[in-house]
Amino acid sequence: MQSINAKTQDNGVLKSPFNHLWRDIVVNTKEISSGRKKEARSGMRLIYGIHGTPFGKCLIGVCEEAICHMSFFRTDAETHLEEFRKVWQNPKNRRDDKETAEVLRNLLFSPGRRPPAILLLGTRFQLKVWEKLMEVREGETLSYSELAESAGVPTAVRAVSNAVAGNPVAYLVPCHRIIGKAGDLHGYRWGLDVKRAILEYEGVNLVSQ
Repeated sequence: MQSINAKTQDNGVLKSPFNHLWRDIVVNTKEISSGRKKEARSGMRLIYGIHGTPFGKCLIGVCEEAICHMSFFRTDAETHLEEFRKVWQNPKNRRDDKETAEVLRNLLFSPGRRPPAILLLGTRFQLKVWEKLMEVREGETLSYSELAESAGVPTAVRAVSNAVAGNPVAYLVPCHRIIGKAGDLHGYRWGLDVKRAILEYEGVNLVSQ
């Protein structure tokens, strides 16, 4: 398992009063083949919960105090939970909103807190793209082609786009900061309205759509 350091900004998750504070993130990565993802996830025991954020409801999954899943949704909670359980299939996974809220507060918002940790499981290519996503600072955006160039694969824009779409940890791995060449939002697996809300909260000027 490999660790990298990155920066993020904890803007309003759980509507915390500790906004606009830069925090180190400890990013643990584990390289796995596409065919072994299901097996790897099934072997991980998660605690998960649902919480309100300024951008809609958030489902967070935590394994040994490392955040390995974060997604937004504005649909029925049970439908979103069913999709989550299809990805994370360990029968010992359990929902505990109180405990996951405490994890978020301790990792992201407590005074004197230690750096939050996330755990990313992916192929070597996905991990390379996600690592480059972590370098895009708040208030900045990149196009998919610029991200591909940054990752050292300028001709693999479509593959980079697929890796961005497969990001398992929304917000903290800021795939929302990747937009179209013309400044359009282009796409976001959790909804363009959520992407727009996050970017506007971060001070990004968006073209009218």
